[in-house]
Amino acid sequence: MRRKTTRQIAPKTLPLAQLIKTASAQGQTPAAPQRTAGRLRQRSGVWHLESAGHSIRLIADGADAAARLTHGALVEVLGTLDAAHDADGKSPAFTVESLGIVHLPLTQEPALSAQRQRSLAEAVQLRAHANRRIRAFFDARDFVEVETPNWVEAAGTDVHLSPVNASFQDPHRPAEEAIRGDLHTSPEFSMKRLLAGGLERIWQMSKVWRNGEITPLHNPEFTLLEWYRAWEDLDAIIQDVEDLSRALIGEVARIGEREISLEAPFLRMTMQEVIEAACGFDILEATDFDALLAVCAERELLSEHSLNRARQTRRWDELFFELQIGYIDPFLDAQGPVFVTEWPTPLAVLARTKPEDPRVAQRFELYIGGVELANGFQELTDPKEQRARFEADLATRQAAGLPLPAMPERFLESLEWGLPPSSGVAVGVDRYLMLKSGAQNIKEVAPFAMGRDLETGKAQWS
Repeated sequence: MRRKTTRQIAPKTLPLAQLIKTASAQGQTPAAPQRTAGRLRQRSGVWHLESAGHSIRLIADGADAAARLTHGALVEVLGTLDAAHDADGKSPAFTVESLGIVHLPLTQEPALSAQRQRSLAEAVQLRAHANRRIRAFFDARDFVEVETPNWVEAAGTDVHLSPVNASFQDPHRPAEEAIRGDLHTSPEFSMKRLLAGGLERIWQMSKVWRNGEITPLHNPEFTLLEWYRAWEDLDAIIQDVEDLSRALIGEVARIGEREISLEAPFLRMTMQEVIEAACGFDILEATDFDALLAVCAERELLSEHSLNRARQTRRWDELFFELQIGYIDPFLDAQGPVFVTEWPTPLAVLARTKPEDPRVAQRFELYIGGVELANGFQELTDPKEQRARFEADLATRQAAGLPLPAMPERFLESLEWGLPPSSGVAVGVDRYLMLKSGAQNIKEVAPFAMGRDLETGKAQWS
């Protein structure tokens, strides 16, 4: 009679995070060897196995395993995790019985890995956690998540935004039949078309593109969260933003080592109050170019160079942005979380004016530690007024020698059909992640963000 033999089944490979979690929960070293995998790294003479932001220290049990340790290699290891060794705050220790090479690096470690490999996994996890929070937030408030095209016929006329152009060309058709469009700078026009079509509470998180913006707070491609409430006023949206800010950031926002409490109700100031405090004059008495130029000169708020340049362009908005950089932003930086409401009408092309004061637009922005996070409107629904504002934008662009984008006719048609009274807002998700993590550059939370060459200043891919 043939004797039966028992074949030993090798342990399955556990994700490193699961291995650490299981050992920590049990509070003791597992009785049987376990298998896990990751990338080898040597730091300060100590070997580590890393995967998805988790790390364990490796103790080679035998010459064969020690000889196979290679920095950057992808490996599978069999051994025992000593749960007791993480009590000193160091990574848990893993005694290696055997090690299998999955892949040896064929080149030097790329810059992305060398400089930011550990933060890469943390950034991905941070974003995934935020995405879950965002969906839960809107599900709890009976919003409908929507998707609209990233590639659009007309991205808008905003003088201060430059879209990334994109074209479609059928290789089997004449070149003159190419369809030209833009990568959207915001899903706003498409989402308002959905409101006109009968939807009421909608939200969307999408990638958007804005040409030429690369700074610690700007990347040409970034994530924008936008939502709308039909038949509801701006106060409802402002409360949404305050609640979401705490849901995403917590009770304390961080900018580097600086901490900003979010526990108390957020401060609200009108832009009139902000400029009175920061610059010492009433902006609503200077909503035309000559009046604002005169007060800036009289109070010596701007340099003679800036004043002379403004006299040439005669653009009210450029004078305002000079004041914003020099006075308004530093003032807001010192306020903690603050909603700035009731903006001067020249700064709100898509917002309704205040019925009792046409100098004021029903617009707000949220600032935390001087960082702009949200931009919201009581939406303009008058198609004639909206077209006139777009035409004024195009005239300003033409005078400045800027490209002339297409008029967003399909959006205007939806206004003619009828957009219900609505409020809406757009918030920068990447900036929320920065305030959650303490990051001071968008590249820390968006690992593939573009950068600039330190010597030449030229834009470059990550």
